[in-house]
Amino acid sequence: MEEMNRVSVGRWAGQRALSTPTAAIIMIVVILVVGGLGYVGLNAAQPGVVTKSSCEPATSAQCSQGSAAHDISLQVPFRSVQQGNPVPFAATLPGGETASSYNFTFGDGTNSGTVSTSSVTHSYANPGTYIASVTALVKGAVHDNYFGLVIITVSAAFTSAQSSNVPGVAGAITANSSGASNPTAILAPGGTVSFSGSYTGAPTNPAFSLAPPTVKGPSTPTSASNTSSSAAASFSFPNPGTFTVTFVGLATSASANAYQNYTWTVFVAPTGLHAGAANAQVTTSPHKGTLSVYELAPGGSNSEDPAIDYETLGYEPILNVYQTLVAYNGTRTGPSPTDYVPVIATCVPGSTTGANNCQSLYGSSLSDGTNYTFVISPNAKFYDPNTGNSWGVYPTDVLFSIARTMAFADLPCAGCNNGWILTQSLLPNGNASWDGGIHAPYNNTPQGVFQNMIVNGTSCPAAALTNAHGCITFQAVGGGLSWPYFLELIADPLGASIVPCGWFSAAPQSAGIPDWTYGNVNGNGDHPCGMPGSTGYGVAPSAMSPKAWDTWQLSGNSAPYWGNVQWAMAGSGPYYMADLRPGVSYFLRTNPAYTPNPLCTWTGCWPAVGTYAGNVSVTWETNQVPGEQAYAAGTADFATIPSTDVSFLLQLVAQGKLSATSFPSISIFFFPFDMNTSLSGAAQYTSNPITIPADFFSHVGVRETFARSYPYNTIQQNINTKGGIQYFFNYGGAIPQFMANYYPTNVSWPSGDPVDNPSLVGSAAWWWQQTTTQGTPYYSKEISTMCTRANPCQLPLFGQTGAPDLDQRIALWISQIETITNGAVKPTAIDINFVDEVILSTSSAPGTNPLPVFNLGWAPDYPDPTDYVTPMYQADATYTRSDAVVEQLSLPQFSNTTVCGSSTTNYTYWSNVAQTTGGIPEACQGIAYKSMLYAMGVAAVAPVGPGRVLLYNEIEQIANGLALYVYWGQQNLVFSGASWINLNSINQNVCIGGGGDQTWYTIQGNGVV
Repeated sequence: MEEMNRVSVGRWAGQRALSTPTAAIIMIVVILVVGGLGYVGLNAAQPGVVTKSSCEPATSAQCSQGSAAHDISLQVPFRSVQQGNPVPFAATLPGGETASSYNFTFGDGTNSGTVSTSSVTHSYANPGTYIASVTALVKGAVHDNYFGLVIITVSAAFTSAQSSNVPGVAGAITANSSGASNPTAILAPGGTVSFSGSYTGAPTNPAFSLAPPTVKGPSTPTSASNTSSSAAASFSFPNPGTFTVTFVGLATSASANAYQNYTWTVFVAPTGLHAGAANAQVTTSPHKGTLSVYELAPGGSNSEDPAIDYETLGYEPILNVYQTLVAYNGTRTGPSPTDYVPVIATCVPGSTTGANNCQSLYGSSLSDGTNYTFVISPNAKFYDPNTGNSWGVYPTDVLFSIARTMAFADLPCAGCNNGWILTQSLLPNGNASWDGGIHAPYNNTPQGVFQNMIVNGTSCPAAALTNAHGCITFQAVGGGLSWPYFLELIADPLGASIVPCGWFSAAPQSAGIPDWTYGNVNGNGDHPCGMPGSTGYGVAPSAMSPKAWDTWQLSGNSAPYWGNVQWAMAGSGPYYMADLRPGVSYFLRTNPAYTPNPLCTWTGCWPAVGTYAGNVSVTWETNQVPGEQAYAAGTADFATIPSTDVSFLLQLVAQGKLSATSFPSISIFFFPFDMNTSLSGAAQYTSNPITIPADFFSHVGVRETFARSYPYNTIQQNINTKGGIQYFFNYGGAIPQFMANYYPTNVSWPSGDPVDNPSLVGSAAWWWQQTTTQGTPYYSKEISTMCTRANPCQLPLFGQTGAPDLDQRIALWISQIETITNGAVKPTAIDINFVDEVILSTSSAPGTNPLPVFNLGWAPDYPDPTDYVTPMYQADATYTRSDAVVEQLSLPQFSNTTVCGSSTTNYTYWSNVAQTTGGIPEACQGIAYKSMLYAMGVAAVAPVGPGRVLLYNEIEQIANGLALYVYWGQQNLVFSGASWINLNSINQNVCIGGGGDQTWYTIQGNGVV
């Protein structure tokens, strides 16, 4: 998505490129589940029932009647988690007591067995509500935590390979015999408990359909009922023990069954023992109706203009103030209409089934796979916070919003702004040799922009013109190709948020489009616009000069931004921006004109009025201390706790002041190499000498030396994992691990620590020796002459302010680089503001970037490999432009056709070369790189399946053979919240919460509303 920055347990920021987050958890877990997921896999057996009711083993609940004490404290940082995510468990005994062994019972029918360690990690294979316990043997006596049992809620992992085949499920405990106001499944012998489960969504794979669910328990239910989408049952438990009850969700196809179950643990205490849950006290927000949030984000956001902003800090307010035509359904994200809900549109084009679909409303699905027609809901309204006026959303607002986005798509590079996302699917290719190349790679001249958007055309149903606000049709044939993933692109709030045409174009904002609305809107603009060329609204697109927008496009997408909408906002979403202080804070209030789409009434739809917090106060901190203090004082709902402060997080969780959750991310972090650095620019950031040549990183041996000098294993054990919590894990290549079926799993990347042994082929020391030894395929006379122990090559290695864990990584890396090169290379760590880093790395022309090595990352815009390989590999894209990749690798010394041949289309050959001993030679880098670009073009529009996976595998092999980046971590997300916050209400979609941002209107909790 864009660069990322976010140093928080639960928050980050940055361009959908990322800065370094010092918090988060877990992606790797989801996949641990997917291969052996039990009941989620196809043709899985129906679940059995796990029951423990005898005094075997000695650690069972019934045996506890003879135990010495109930004095163990079980520490579990995550009281909610996604299935498959690793959950740390730690048992603590009072001072003076020492256990000879422990046994952890996880509530899902499994236990650790007898172990000597007081801490273990466990992953839950199914969604459910589980009760965890532990016993310890102390001087022959059994101790337990039955007075402080831990309840853990596990949600479904929608990123798993089977997520498209299984239904969404949810479960609840509706009553128990104790009469508690918040019933649990912790009972006394003879007690009863009632359960209910339901489907929250159908499989997105059309080959699978829902079957009626059931509830299974250890005995015949005392009562039971079910419908086609829900089931309920009550059970009585006469004996002590640990039991499971399961809501069995089933989807069927012609040849297979796919289960997604919801499981509850029932803990029946030994006779006479009143067991209870830890931290079960109910707490209430001290500021009802307001969310108080602290985000560690020095510098704040870059912009709040959806056509310009491309970083995760700015993305968050945009998510809450503006709306898109359709939105992710809250769980899944994919190409199918069932992965989306209608927002400003009345229905999702292509939908023919379900409670709301275009076919039933209009007699047409409104999509043929190439054309997508959106009917504009009459209920959507913009709100002007300055005047208090509101007015309807119309197709011209959509036309205006998307036109602005695409107008800024090519500059300063394709991928530097968010416009490339939609533009790739809507515009014809541009001509790089015409008009200075400013309309390439996409033809974003006025005619090109308007060419594939049609207002109230022949595809617009008559009912849309009489009962709604009309239609807009998109012809998704960009570059002459069909784009089956168009819904993924139009749902992205960055670039596809719908802004008010009149308000943006009015004089106070001055952000109109030349020859259409700029200078043609009077007053405050609290009204719709006419079509281009209609009375008072400029000229028709056909009458515009192809160069009419040149000045606007050249100056409009970088600071100082065109108009006054960098910080001013007026949207149709649940909130309006009441106050924004750049780099400091923002404050949201309930939008009085907001009305959700009345045709959207199911899971994932936007909320009803009055069901979410009325105010949201967000402070962008320069350090984490204020937020941590507010957490400890019980006054913050959310705050950043960096991974360096994980002990503080665990302390607050143990005190019951916080709860935490983890869920998967497909966000990645890396160090790019600038192949033609502006040394004079770099000198402005440091007083230390800079003695490297400008093209230092053009040499593949240098890049390989740096990549293999990174101490992956040490950092994984000591920085990426802290307090038993895994914040990052190793990965390799631009495509994140576990992205649907696309990730080429056999792409290798270093995961151990560097080896200081030049005789070990492929080691860091070997690469440095190859680079500095005459006669090898990687020899560089320049580097061997300039970089010596007596006169070392010195250079700055850029990190970010407010990222202490990144500082630790860089320090360890620098030490290894100096050791591997025997002191011939000496990097120096320098921290700069994240926003400055984003601007320098994305706005610098080739040869002007002052950052030779720097840290950023990428959060998903949409979950397809194109969202990653385009900005990271494509020539002159988000990262490669400022890093001068194609410019340097095209030089004769790196593209020697005499030595390497001239084929730039034989990507299979270069993929094989990349995997051989030594990989791609110095003189062949450019030819291999261009073959990779060719393969990317083939893969982008290839049908889903093994062939596409193989293409991306070969692309990754070549890219890694060129060592374009050092990949240092894929993020596991950890979100924390105050004890009154319901963490299950956090948006966990991989493109929203998975990017570190939140839809504040979904947050629930005791006293939040």
